[in-house]
Amino acid sequence: MKRIVLIDGENLVYGLRHLLGDDGCKADRSVTNGYNFRGLLEEMLADNIPTEILWFGARLRVYNQSEEIRIKSESAVRQQSYFVNEIQKQKITFIKIGYLRAREVDLKTGGTEWKLAEKGVDVGLAVRIVAEASPETEIVVVSADTDLLPAFKTASKQGAKLIHIGYEYRPIASLSHVANATRTITIPLAQKYRKT
Repeated sequence: MKRIVLIDGENLVYGLRHLLGDDGCKADRSVTNGYNFRGLLEEMLADNIPTEILWFGARLRVYNQSEEIRIKSESAVRQQSYFVNEIQKQKITFIKIGYLRAREVDLKTGGTEWKLAEKGVDVGLAVRIVAEASPETEIVVVSADTDLLPAFKTASKQGAKLIHIGYEYRPIASLSHVANATRTITIPLAQKYRKT
């Protein structure tokens, strides 16, 4: 049986920041610098089946609507470049799909602030889940995004074996219910693969 692991990248980073934070606060994004993602996944799957791992993330670009957004988007592009190099060393393929959207939001204090948000990554991931689905395929999905539920259902109908990997602080029953098996990233497990 062929196995493929599909990672909702920002979702996993957010989950690890939540699990590795102190006193209910999320850890800084840098907590994933040097993180051993492959080690974490291999322990969770606990076998020696050859595994292709794909990390889904947005295509980034520099925005020039304001100095603030130019600086934020340049920083995001640099961080992603570094991060892609790091995960490629772990034999994880980065799939650029969707895009990073810049939008100006109103603050409660008055004034505005520019925010960056990924768009379309979950759709690309859902398409890949369905495209990979067959009775000869085991699809491991790392995400807590319920928007993937229709793709889970379709892949299941096509005969694929589904393993859902989620987070202990936020179990997603709808995805786990459709999956053949569920694994949970716990705080001790998340800490074990953190760079020390």
